[in-house]
Amino acid sequence: MAIRTNRTLLTRREAARRLGVSERRVSALRAAGRLESFSVGGGSLITEDSVRRQAQWQGSDGRPYSPDMAFGALYMLSGLDAPWLGRQQRYRLKGYLRRTDAESLIRLTRQRATMVEYWCRDSNLAKVETLIRPSAATGALADSFQLTATDAVEGYVPAVALDDIVRQCRLKEGVTPVRVRLRITDNLPFGEGPMPLAVCAADLAESNDPRERRAGLETLQQMIDDHHRKEQQ
Repeated sequence: MAIRTNRTLLTRREAARRLGVSERRVSALRAAGRLESFSVGGGSLITEDSVRRQAQWQGSDGRPYSPDMAFGALYMLSGLDAPWLGRQQRYRLKGYLRRTDAESLIRLTRQRATMVEYWCRDSNLAKVETLIRPSAATGALADSFQLTATDAVEGYVPAVALDDIVRQCRLKEGVTPVRVRLRITDNLPFGEGPMPLAVCAADLAESNDPRERRAGLETLQQMIDDHHRKEQQ
């Protein structure tokens, strides 16, 4: 039976049943950061929303891209270079972008980072934003997707910087309401300021909020269609 606190938590058996996989596979997904869990007593419980996100990708087409390839695809779709990729890798991605759609793209790029949610004091939210590369609909980015701006902060951080950011901003995991969503990766491309538009759109397309998901998918599909037209000119 699901245990309800501020969030709905599931046992490993319940998560396995919902995903249609073995309990061993659930443990592997937890270890890989694909399922979020909290320690309870001598065991752990898994958040229902992370199980729901994982269920969206079950039976996806093709093996997910590595983080480098995933960021490369989204940067190229945004009209930017991906200098960390080799010539052959860029050629392959150009061919893929000519025949993909938004749903397929978010499935193949889903392993670019691991998302962790935090509570944060109001007075520290602005500081968080200066320490990350904002993404999704954070702040002024909301206008790009015709969404209403909220005070939630979302963005990317290098894995090596995470502990320092959590300490500086006094972030707390497992506490509601969620105010900060950090996407953590060892492969964050060099740069400053907000993430490219296609990365922001992919983040929104993975949201549990129907409005955000729709806005992300529609923006990605428009960018793909524009890419197709440019390739044909």
